[in-house]
Amino acid sequence: MQCPIVTSIPPFFSRKDATGKEIGEAYLGACIESWRACGFAPVSVNAETEALHPLIKRHDVKVLRVPRDASALTGRPQVFLGDLLAAALSLPSERIFIINADIELEMDNRAKARLMALGPNQAVGVRRRTHAGDKTKAEPPYDCGLDLIGAGRDALANIDCGQLIHGMPWWDHYLPLMLLWQNCEFLPETGIRLWHLAHGGRWTKAQFIRSGQEFRRLIEHSDPALRQNAFVDQHVKDLARIARGHYGSSPIRAIEARLFAALLPGSSIHMRRVLRETSRHNRFLLNEVTGSPANG
Repeated sequence: MQCPIVTSIPPFFSRKDATGKEIGEAYLGACIESWRACGFAPVSVNAETEALHPLIKRHDVKVLRVPRDASALTGRPQVFLGDLLAAALSLPSERIFIINADIELEMDNRAKARLMALGPNQAVGVRRRTHAGDKTKAEPPYDCGLDLIGAGRDALANIDCGQLIHGMPWWDHYLPLMLLWQNCEFLPETGIRLWHLAHGGRWTKAQFIRSGQEFRRLIEHSDPALRQNAFVDQHVKDLARIARGHYGSSPIRAIEARLFAALLPGSSIHMRRVLRETSRHNRFLLNEVTGSPANG
């Protein structure tokens, strides 16, 4: 088969244009066909109990079923990142690409050749640009996440994804961190554009915190054999310092952070602030992965 690009297409997909008109089906179809136009074979990973979106059949998307879903945690039948990754690794391909379902993909010929020749210890991560229907007025690349991640299958095979969920926050921080920690060579994102139509309704504060706590737990308990990169070693040490209260935008906030860490380490306020600062600090990691700041 062609190189797979793996996602999880939900059973219901809604998007509105600038006038408020429903265009979800047309937009999702455009996303799927954009992946195919770039040389990929679209694959959707869905739970066995999940209904399939009609466009999956209409656009000849390959479906891989997994036995469980994360509805108990998110209220929707989303798939766990580990299940999606395991399903992707069952495909006969030497390289795997994971994309969010609401992304239109554009690549020039050089980028296509570069990605289709991705080696066993190489990877790529790409930021999206959000627009409201006019791509010429798109926002700068989103600086706090990646919407396309690809790597050689061997680099992906040993990553423990715990209870992270595809489509929820933090999976797109964790996967590139673990790939870089293994000393994967990240190729430039030059010639690749990810377009994302603006929409409301993302995730809740509770979901952000739960996924963020799982991100930190997985980093802390990661396999020492995979820790091979000095930049990530230092980055993870910095994240540990943040958890101990070493952050703050002013001297007063810094003192407050140290007090919360020392006296109320289990409080929701402390955890929320730690995760917010962790997410901010991870921008440096994403800059390293993509090769440039988001607004560069």
